Amino acid sequence: MKLLGHPIHLMLIHFPAALFPMELVCYYIQSRNGDTSFAYASFYAMAGGVLFGWLAIITGAIDLITIRDDGALQVKALVHGAINSAVVLTYTVVAYLFYKHYPNLPIPTKTLLALKASLNLVMIAGNYLGGNLVLKHKLGVIQSNTKTI
Repeated sequence: MKLLGHPIHLMLIHFPAALFPMELVCYYIQSRNGDTSFAYASFYAMAGGVLFGWLAIITGAIDLITIRDDGALQVKALVHGAINSAVVLTYTVVAYLFYKHYPNLPIPTKTLLALKASLNLVMIAGNYLGGNLVLKHKLGVIQSNTKTI
């Protein structure tokens, strides 16, 4: 799926890949100093990551059905999609639970901090697989016969 010749999925993935770690950092800072401004920053980063995460999932799923391969590449793309979809889905549930309490956001807990840290690590693994699909298998990359200097 492309917009003006550029792959939409590859444009969108940078948002959750940046916003979820930022959410974790803000949540951690709030847990250390209790400043509610970090709670709001954490919530907004999480909401943005969820929104763009779902857009990335949708465009990635559309790209998935266009893969023409013997099956090995499709399996790798499915694993990548499943991992990152699980992260976005879990973050969606957490964001919804926080939204139910808005504007009185819950106080950070060690359990939720550990969950969010784990989700970010899992996302990095999923992103590694996605990067492999782009860099090694050239999925989503416009092929040309010209050399670059």
